[in-house]
Amino acid sequence: MKKNRLFRVVDNYINDNNFSMIYKNKSLDVINYTKILDFSSSLISFEFNNNSYYVEGDNLVISKMMEEEILITGDIKKITFI
Repeated sequence: MKKNRLFRVVDNYINDNNFSMIYKNKSLDVINYTKILDFSSSLISFEFNNNSYYVEGDNLVISKMMEEEILITGDIKKITFI
C-alpha cells in the first residue's frame, strides 16, 4: 500500500497533477480542474474529483482558460464546494 502512495506522490510532483486554487490580487487561479459546469457574471462553477466548486461574486470573468487551468477575475465574494 505504501508503494502505491509513494508512486502517486512522485507522479503528482513530476506531472503536477495536484488540484489547487490560489487567490491573489483579486484573481482566483484554478489548476487541474476537471470541467467547467456553468459560468455567468455572478457565478462560475467547476468540478474536480466529483466535487463541485462555486465561485460567487460580481463581474466575474474567466480571464485565462487553458486545458487544465482557469483564471477567474472580478469581485469574488464567496467560494464554496459540495
